[in-house]
Amino acid sequence: MFNKIVIVEPVLVTKQGLEELKKYCKELIYNEKDTISDEDTIERIGDADCILVSYKTVINNNIINHCKNLKYIAMCCSFYGKQYSKVDIDTVIEKGISFSYLKGHGDNGVVEFTVSQIINLIHGFGNKRWKNEQLDLTDIKIGILGLGDIGTRIAKTFQLLGSDVYYYSRTRKENAEKNGIKYLELKKLLSTVDIISINLNRNVCLIGDDNLDIYGNGKIIVNTSIGYCYEIKSLKKWLQNKDNYYICDKPTVNEDIKEILDYENVIYADMITGDTKQCYNRATNQVISNIKEYLGELK
Repeated sequence: MFNKIVIVEPVLVTKQGLEELKKYCKELIYNEKDTISDEDTIERIGDADCILVSYKTVINNNIINHCKNLKYIAMCCSFYGKQYSKVDIDTVIEKGISFSYLKGHGDNGVVEFTVSQIINLIHGFGNKRWKNEQLDLTDIKIGILGLGDIGTRIAKTFQLLGSDVYYYSRTRKENAEKNGIKYLELKKLLSTVDIISINLNRNVCLIGDDNLDIYGNGKIIVNTSIGYCYEIKSLKKWLQNKDNYYICDKPTVNEDIKEILDYENVIYADMITGDTKQCYNRATNQVISNIKEYLGELK
């Protein structure tokens, strides 16, 4: 049992999950607002030996060094590698602090957002339509940038709907290629497809002026990556052509890019599209399971 669990800022845990967490600590503290500084985070953590953090929570070297009792960090988010994490994993390991993370909890919502928004746009089901004529997905060439779990599911969904699907990834995916998802180098993919779905690790930038020039106009970009995957000036320039469309949700946006949300050819969902009721349930179950495993309650 932990002495104190602190939920540093809002995380993907249900009310029932919060009650369940009380079984594994003497004291549970839940903070309902985001942190604003290192000092704020340090004060919230205090003498806690376990903390729960969101994908936005910064836990850096300074914070870790001030929180002497910290033994366990439950990351209530996906983990794509230490270089993309807002938790300083090197310091965590150096201090002997254990950590856990989630897998696949919000994938369904992201896949459904990507596919549904493209379908709406090519048909004109909403107040925007991509081309003059209504289209379905049959034979439309779609490129997937980043073929991880979400990218693979998006690719398979478009295949089922009759699209011609290509991908680019840092590593080749043999199983995907066996199933008809075709690999192309990035520039070749951009010159081949009409729609791209970007599903990259946090702040992996692949899209700049050169690549957007290759991609051309009359195209669609859907971005569900966390943070930037493009050069901001390049995206703004590309969007000056009203035949181009950009689709995104809340985790992809910060202050530097907010002005584009009012563009006529930008479709923005002011929400975390993966945060469905089922996502919260999956996340809660994983968080509790990870904590129980750490405490040695699972055989």
